[in-house]
Amino acid sequence: MMWINGVALLRNKCQYLAAILANLSVVCTGCAMGWTSPVESKLTHPKHSPLLTVPTDAEFSWIGSILALGSLAGPPVAGYIAHRFGRKLALLTGGLLFAIAFILFVTARSVAQLLVGRFLQGCGIGFALAITPLYVCEIATAQRRGSLGSLVQVSMTLGMLMVYSIGPYVSYTTMQYILLAVPLLFCAAFSQMPETPHYYVAHGRYADASRSLEYLRGECIEELQDEFGSIQRSVEDSIRNRGTIGELFRDHANRRALFICTGIIVLQQLSGINPVQFYAQTIFEKTGTAIRPELASIIIGGVQVVASMITVLTLDKLGRRPYLLISSGGMCCALVALGTYFYLDTQRVSSGLSLDRLAFLPVLSLVVFTAAFCLGFGPIAWLLIGEMFAPNIKSFASSIVSSSCWGVAFFVLFYFSSLDAAIGTHWLFWTFAIFTAGAFLFTYLFVIETKGLSLPEIQAQLNETARIIRDDKP
Repeated sequence: MMWINGVALLRNKCQYLAAILANLSVVCTGCAMGWTSPVESKLTHPKHSPLLTVPTDAEFSWIGSILALGSLAGPPVAGYIAHRFGRKLALLTGGLLFAIAFILFVTARSVAQLLVGRFLQGCGIGFALAITPLYVCEIATAQRRGSLGSLVQVSMTLGMLMVYSIGPYVSYTTMQYILLAVPLLFCAAFSQMPETPHYYVAHGRYADASRSLEYLRGECIEELQDEFGSIQRSVEDSIRNRGTIGELFRDHANRRALFICTGIIVLQQLSGINPVQFYAQTIFEKTGTAIRPELASIIIGGVQVVASMITVLTLDKLGRRPYLLISSGGMCCALVALGTYFYLDTQRVSSGLSLDRLAFLPVLSLVVFTAAFCLGFGPIAWLLIGEMFAPNIKSFASSIVSSSCWGVAFFVLFYFSSLDAAIGTHWLFWTFAIFTAGAFLFTYLFVIETKGLSLPEIQAQLNETARIIRDDKP
């Protein structure tokens, strides 16, 4: 039996290789999302900064938040390129955007140049997160689709860990050159991978589709006729039954699915995850903890990777709702603790309070927060989009949910520093805690369990009353 499994794995190795190389674009995404953590402290010190002047607080807000605007602009263009010219070219275009961004960072002498690079990074993120899951889904066998599709969250956290581990210990310029190697490696390696059979069939290029499927499966097309026929029928049915945006709002199940997915993704952003990931090192510097900020950031990055891998391995056993409830509850407790630490810190001068015994609390709180996020609200928010909507309207639903995600992300990132100064760091994290408590309540009341259900079964669940869903045990 082990010998048979080994042979099967070798015969399918090309789909693993293609999926891993495609997810290098998501590693680039993680690098872009973690970029500000070590860079902000470098830009505030004229000796380490490549800029002629130190950026103002408003400029730092734009450097952090403009990434979300790029991420908002990227998916529509990525979708057009993927449909018209292929998934492979769309991903390579995203990789090129990342490379151009790092070249701009290497040569930057002004904040304006950094902003252009950050916007291009955001566009690259939009390309990567919109097209990578589509590419992987179309090249993977049904038995491998779940595991290969789960590589996205792991790849993103690996990119962040790379930045957290390298950025604090090298110069600004050296950091940009090292990170530039990631998109260049991606473009060079992924250019050797095939286009998806689904794209070729959709454009009537059946010979190319056959060759692509042969490469991915390691078998001749005569042995793949059943799968090739299934792909052909699926693509042709999708073309014939192309949905409209009106169907998304007329059908009760679709409306409810849109409400659930949009609610989860908005609450995901209001948890404060992006400010924590973008400014991890700065947050640790403010706490005055005994652990060096750069080391604490590495710990956070490592925890994210481990938590993401745990979710990949256990999600189909435990289910979506339990993980979302554990995730929101864990984030809420961690944010309350973190806010409490900062509140006590504000009282230290007037009351003479010593926080030496609580020096561990900021690191522990952020470790729990990021682990809880990566266990549930990180990966599952996007997974639900793929599970709840029919293929013919999934693109419309995904566009609406993605727009909501990055719109809220821009708001949170842009006003993070201003709110910190206006209401205090403690109230800022307590506010995030209130939203994560709302996320727990929203999940318990409205989110249905999709584990092991087919699309018709999920649609039937969505047509039930909220009372029945609430009675479900997580």
